[in-house]
Amino acid sequence: MKYTMNNSALLRSALILGTSIALGACNLDLENPNAPTEEEVLASIDGVIGLAVGMQDQYASAVENFVVTGALITDEWATQSRALVSYRSLIDGVDFDNTYGVVSAPWSQAYRVIKSANTLLEVDTNTDLGLGDGMKAGLVSLAHLFRGMAYGQLALQYNQAPVDVSVEYPVPQPRATVLAEALSALEAARSRLAGVPDADLAGFRTRVIDSPAFDLKNTIDAMLARFYLADGQYANAIAAANRVDLSILSVFRYPSPDRNPIENLAFQALYVAALESFVTDAEAGDDRPAYWVDVGAGSFVGNPDSVMLPLLQYSGANDSYPIYLPDEMKLIKAEALTRTGDLAGAATLVNEVRTQNTSAVDEPVANLGALPGPALDTEAELIAQIAYERRYELFMQGLRWDDTRRLGVAVTTTPTMTFLPTPASECDSNPQSGC
Repeated sequence: MKYTMNNSALLRSALILGTSIALGACNLDLENPNAPTEEEVLASIDGVIGLAVGMQDQYASAVENFVVTGALITDEWATQSRALVSYRSLIDGVDFDNTYGVVSAPWSQAYRVIKSANTLLEVDTNTDLGLGDGMKAGLVSLAHLFRGMAYGQLALQYNQAPVDVSVEYPVPQPRATVLAEALSALEAARSRLAGVPDADLAGFRTRVIDSPAFDLKNTIDAMLARFYLADGQYANAIAAANRVDLSILSVFRYPSPDRNPIENLAFQALYVAALESFVTDAEAGDDRPAYWVDVGAGSFVGNPDSVMLPLLQYSGANDSYPIYLPDEMKLIKAEALTRTGDLAGAATLVNEVRTQNTSAVDEPVANLGALPGPALDTEAELIAQIAYERRYELFMQGLRWDDTRRLGVAVTTTPTMTFLPTPASECDSNPQSGC
């Protein structure tokens, strides 16, 4: 990712610290003799900024770990012949084992981010650095945001996970509690920016985030909308989605020598590709499959016998990855309105997504006709159509798996498993893990 840092050595030190405090099980306090202490990093402005940059990089570089499980467990991807057995086992559940890296990677990556965020939050009580109100507000809000995103990813992947990582052997909490922690962090991110003049955040944008590619306020509200929907809090999901400026796209960038993690997985490692059924199942005239997948390429057979097509999005080493897509917000509102009885409002939003034929930002557009009123005048019809629209708007965004839980397998697909098991590393190292 590309961020402005005045001291690259401190950035590397902060990244090492971020890794050293976030490996292994949930008691993540491993010693690294080459890394600065937490106190040393938090003692200087450059150290704090380096930690904030490193936290963002930890999440951005882990994108494929948050996407690959759901993409293979549902009907988005299949495996190429070079893929590990662990990847293939996600497709059919055969020989699946909680020792696999595909099980532990989302867990360990999420807790890396959480640990870095928890450390960065100490900036709010540190009055000796001379950060200034705007810089401090931006840093703390950013820490809450990434903490909330990481807990949200845990809730999408696992049915239980620890929330309090300050103790040596944390007790795993049910998914509802993990989601609540994610939402609490995201609301704290939004609250910390309340009343802060936009001009006061200029230094934060210049030194800490990849502005304008990454928009802090928009991203906070988009994540609130996403996870309020996952938690069934429909009014809150609608309110958050309404605050998102749909003309702004917030992305992770991967300038050289970095690589987009999905490109690395699909084109360098040659592990995955899109299922051809993603294209053949689409409604005639839907332009979105050709946005995501190389529909002009010849299909090929994967391992064991899936018919596949190459990806088009994220096929370039330096392609950006969107943290959310604008029409996710419309579909969140459509689903929430459907669940609360406003079927007409939901139908309007579904048709807005379907009829879009151009966009000022890089996003898929369907270029389809509007569906007539009788096709969208029941809750069941709307849920089925929302499931279809989400499939083609939000391909490879790590959301399809949770769609099967919320919307039902009849209108989505039947996943090979409901959640990932607790990783073996956590079972072995934490006597409170419940394994």
